[in-house]
Amino acid sequence: MVLRRLAVALVLALTGLAVSFVNATPENKPASASVVAPSGADVHFAQMMVDHHEQAVRMSRALIAKPQVPERIRLIADFVAHDQQREIDETNAWLSAWGAPPPSPGPGHGMLTEAQLTSLDQASTADAPAIFLRLMIEHHEGAITMSRSLLDGPTGNVYVHGLAKHVINEQTAEIDAMRALLPRT
Repeated sequence: MVLRRLAVALVLALTGLAVSFVNATPENKPASASVVAPSGADVHFAQMMVDHHEQAVRMSRALIAKPQVPERIRLIADFVAHDQQREIDETNAWLSAWGAPPPSPGPGHGMLTEAQLTSLDQASTADAPAIFLRLMIEHHEGAITMSRSLLDGPTGNVYVHGLAKHVINEQTAEIDAMRALLPRT
């Protein structure tokens, strides 16, 4: 019961972080705020983040499909799958509204290799949780690096920059939670 409460608390804490991103949508923009049209860098970041989030959703679903995954790790994977799918949908809506092409999958920008993904897909029930945690930490670190790079550049579109800030905050918290669950070796 204590483990379940901890897992629920983690999910609630992470969900609370997600609220800042949810509230940073065009519909919720204060009337007095001016919105800069997205630059090429903003569009590129949005496209890369969609691609990046799709990989995290894939990894999370692969873990969730395995039997007997420890509940705390399964809850993190479930949160990542749902939250990042929501962000994919919102970011794709922005790209569509901007008349930008959809993302095209590609290597780089913090993406894991196909070999790494296959290692998770083929992992035994006993090994999969630790593999998932290590890979998702690496994956999240790539998203944080991409987000910081965008924010280090010139001021851009408020929604894209809000997404970048959200990615840094939320994925840093998720990394901390996942590191705490990694077996000590």
